[in-house]
Amino acid sequence: MHKVPKLAVCAVAALVAAACSSSSKTSAPSTTPSTAASASSTTAAPGAGLPNVNQNFAPGAALTASAPGITPTTIKLGYITSETGIAASSFKGGEVGAQARIALQNAQGGIDGRKIELVTADDGTIGPKAAAQQLVDNQGVFGVIDISAFVVAAAPYFQQNSVPVTGVGIDGPEWGQQPYTNMFEFGPPSYTPFDGKFYTYDGVAQFLKSIDVTKLASLAYGISQSAIQSSKSLLEAVAPQGISNCYEDNSVQFGQTAFTTEALAVQKNGCDGTILATVDASDVGFSAALKQAGVTAKQLYYTGYDQGVLDDSNASAALDGDYFVASPDFTNPPPGIQQMLNALHQYAPSVTGIPSLGAYASYEATDVMIEGLEVAGANPTRQSFITNLRGVASYDGHGLFADSPLIFTGFGTPAMFPTQQCLDYAELEHGKFVIVAKNVCGKLVATT
Repeated sequence: MHKVPKLAVCAVAALVAAACSSSSKTSAPSTTPSTAASASSTTAAPGAGLPNVNQNFAPGAALTASAPGITPTTIKLGYITSETGIAASSFKGGEVGAQARIALQNAQGGIDGRKIELVTADDGTIGPKAAAQQLVDNQGVFGVIDISAFVVAAAPYFQQNSVPVTGVGIDGPEWGQQPYTNMFEFGPPSYTPFDGKFYTYDGVAQFLKSIDVTKLASLAYGISQSAIQSSKSLLEAVAPQGISNCYEDNSVQFGQTAFTTEALAVQKNGCDGTILATVDASDVGFSAALKQAGVTAKQLYYTGYDQGVLDDSNASAALDGDYFVASPDFTNPPPGIQQMLNALHQYAPSVTGIPSLGAYASYEATDVMIEGLEVAGANPTRQSFITNLRGVASYDGHGLFADSPLIFTGFGTPAMFPTQQCLDYAELEHGKFVIVAKNVCGKLVATT
C-alpha cells in the first residue's frame, strides 16, 4: 500500500497554526522564467532517465488565452511558502521542488505546448492572504501551489475567486470541506470532520508499540486546531494498542525551541515515549531538553527526516537516537520516488541527500497542479480544471503514488480516504538515518 508522502497525513498538521493575521507583509514575488526552469546548465538531455509526463500535447491545436494566467504560449502559476518567519525551518528553499517539476514538464513540451512560468511569494509564516492576493490580483496567476503553514487563512479568498490550489493539507479542515472543491492535496483530509468524526490511521500506534512505548506524551501547538486534533486523534488511536496517555500539552507556542518545563513534566509523569509533529526547530529544542533532563523516553517526530538535520551538527547531536517518519523513503527509494530524486538532482542541484519537507512537498503538489492542467482541456479555465480533476478517482502521480493512487472524487466525504496507510520509520544513528521499520500499515479508524 501507499507510503503516503504527506508525512503520515494524520499528524503532520500539528506543525501548523489554524489561524493567522493577514496583515503581514510578503516579499515581492519573483517570476521564474520558463527558460530558467529548464536548468540549461546540465549536460544531460532534458528529462533523461525520467518519465515522459507530457501525454496530451496536440501539435497544431488552436491555443487561446482562455483564462487568467493562460496565453497561447504560456501558463503562469503562483507559489507560496514560508521563506521567513517561524515556519521557515521546515519550508525555506522549498520552491526549488516546484521549479524542478516545472522544468521537467517544460523540457518535455509543457502543457499542450505551453511553457509554465512560476511566480513565488513568501508569506512570512503569517501572511498567506496577502501573498495570495499579490499573486492572483497583481500577478494574474492561473492557480497557486501553496506549501505553507497557514493556507486556511487564504482559503476563502481562493474559493471566492475559483482559484485552483494544490498543496499539503497540514493546516486545517478546508482541504476536504465544502465549499472548497478548488483545493487539492496529495493525501486524504485528516483534519476535516465528517459527521462529527475525524479519520486517521493506527499505523503510528503500531510502530510505537513495536519500540515498547507504553506511556505516551503528546505535545501540540496551541494556536493550531489541527495540531490539537492531531494529538487527540493519536492518543485515541494508541489506546487499543495498550498505550496510555501520560501527558498531553496542547499549549506549545508555535516555533517554540525551549522545552525545559515540558521535559520535566514528561519525566515526572513517567512517560516512556513522546511524539511531536512540529517544525524542525521545535524538534531539536524538545529533544535537547529531554536529554539534558536525563529523560530516556523514546521520541518520534513527523519532521526532521531531511538533509538539513544531518548537515547541522547541533541538530544532529540533539536528535541522535530519535525516530522519524521516513515516508517517502529517500534512503532506499522505490522507483517513483527515485524518479523525483532524479528530477531534483538534474533541475535543482541545490537539493542534495534527503530533500526537505518543503522541497519534496512542493514537487508533489506541483505534479498535482500539472495533472489538473492536463485534464482541463487544451484551453483550460479555472472551472474546467476544478471540475475535471475532481473527476479523477485514481491518480498515481507519474509513479509518486503508485502503490495507492490519490482519490480526488467523493469530496466532502470519507470516500477520499484509502482503507489503509503504510509508512516507513527511520532512526538517527550517529549522523545517519537508518530505516528501522518498513511498510508499517495501519487501518483507517474514526476518532472523536
